[in-house]
Amino acid sequence: DHPIAGQIMGTDPDEMARGAALLVGLGHDVIDVNLACPVKKIKRRSRGGHFLTAPREAAEVLQAVRDAVPPEVPCTVKLRRAWDDSEEMAANFERIFEAAYEIGYGWTTVHCRTVEQKYHGPGRWSFLRDLTARYADRVVFGSGDVWTVNDIFAMLDLTGVQGVSVARGCIGNPWIFRQARQMMAGAMPTEPTIAEQRQVLLEHFDLSCRLWGEQRAGRMMRKFGIKFAARHPQADAVKSAFIRCERLEEWRAVIEAAYRLDEDQLAAADGQR
Repeated sequence: DHPIAGQIMGTDPDEMARGAALLVGLGHDVIDVNLACPVKKIKRRSRGGHFLTAPREAAEVLQAVRDAVPPEVPCTVKLRRAWDDSEEMAANFERIFEAAYEIGYGWTTVHCRTVEQKYHGPGRWSFLRDLTARYADRVVFGSGDVWTVNDIFAMLDLTGVQGVSVARGCIGNPWIFRQARQMMAGAMPTEPTIAEQRQVLLEHFDLSCRLWGEQRAGRMMRKFGIKFAARHPQADAVKSAFIRCERLEEWRAVIEAAYRLDEDQLAAADGQR
């Protein structure tokens, strides 16, 4: 599907530049630089959100990536609102944020937690509101605490961002994007049918098997099955069944039992593949 963006993360500006050029060569339409990731192993390697402590180095990475790709290919950057709540780190965010646009980045996506917060506590939507008010001429996307389609439109209305990045909220719920399009068209959002859920679970599993092999895919898909279970009419029972899965065969058995379809539903699901 196009347009498609490729996200890169690293430490060395030259390496990041090469990665960006490689993605463009593979057909990506947008290059996104991750200066936001709060995961411990990423911070320890001085990547992702670490750059919010080092605005000069962050700007060097942004410049190297922008210079490495054709001018018609947009570059964007993902940020968190700061490393922590200190005044020094708030100033660092401002420096990196402003530098991105000066270098030629099309927009920033700002997650409204600090790096130190990781995913704990509520995101500060008021930060996004104040940011867009101060930089009304900049394109800013918002991120953080977007779990449902209603959250997407609430963030747009309450913060003034021009777009919303759905992250953890789409894990197990890829239909959130369809629901957003439905609401934009003035229609009521629809929940996925059992047939749709089964189809997507099996497709997800098939793609994982191709990439990782069946045994590793089986271990990985357990956590995704737990997330998908929230959409099932018997959500608690299906979630518990996925939690108990330890082997590939058990995961498949849950799919067959919980997402069983009659012949008409199977035909409809096959027709959607």
